[in-house]
Amino acid sequence: MGYHERVILLAFKMSVAELARKVKEADDAYRIGAPIMTDWKYDQLEEELRRIAPEHPHFAGDPVVLLGLQKNNKHTFNEWYMQLPGRPVMVVQPKIDGIAIALRYVDGKLVEAFTKQNRCVLDWVKSVAAVPRQLKRKTRGMVEVHGEMWGLPKDSQDKRTPQSIAAVSAKYNVEKGLRSRFAAYGLLGSLDNESKTMEDLRRYGFEVPDTYVCTKPSEVRKLYTQWLEGHVSEKQPYNTKLFKGWPTDGVVAKIFDQKLQRKLGASKCPNWAIALKANGIG
Repeated sequence: MGYHERVILLAFKMSVAELARKVKEADDAYRIGAPIMTDWKYDQLEEELRRIAPEHPHFAGDPVVLLGLQKNNKHTFNEWYMQLPGRPVMVVQPKIDGIAIALRYVDGKLVEAFTKQNRCVLDWVKSVAAVPRQLKRKTRGMVEVHGEMWGLPKDSQDKRTPQSIAAVSAKYNVEKGLRSRFAAYGLLGSLDNESKTMEDLRRYGFEVPDTYVCTKPSEVRKLYTQWLEGHVSEKQPYNTKLFKGWPTDGVVAKIFDQKLQRKLGASKCPNWAIALKANGIG
């Protein structure tokens, strides 16, 4: 029996209390930069807890707007792509190892900022230089921007992950956001395409991730292979070959057309995107 099969079997044998305790321990350890298990193992445990206890308090803050991604250990890339209508054009972007943040602007002014757990982090976010307090492009009404925040280490002795640095800073509002960076990847309600959305975000004043348009699945696989060849480890998320300068723990494949994205919809994960991580593409 392989490692993955043993992990899944272990998860199925645990009680609700045991699963919840394991998930909480992993959450706490990850937040302080000392992970005790792989992302894949954590996903398996959390998924089993959701299956047997969907109303557990652990999920009380589940995102309504900031959705997680399908992971390629559950749906292989081939399976995901073959179920899409009409063989659509896709984009590939870095899967940034940070914390998801939603920003709300009214008439161009930043008025709200919250995490996937719906926790308000406006004061902290205002201290992050990469987040504009006023959009550079004139707008009326509400604009909601989705993106990823990550932190930079204090020095060479700081071994925490970029995600855990940002998470601790956001949770306790310490160190403000002076060592934090932000990249925007989405506009709520946009019905254009991914390239147009990236351009709009740039004009608003945001840094956006590198984006590759792919017309064939083979192009996605080629980019993923390039990322995999440059992947060092979960503790060292800066890739040596693809998406250099971004802390990544995989790549994300999305449908290019945002009207089709809306048509395909989402449950707890968007049906129009999939995360391809270090455990295989399928």
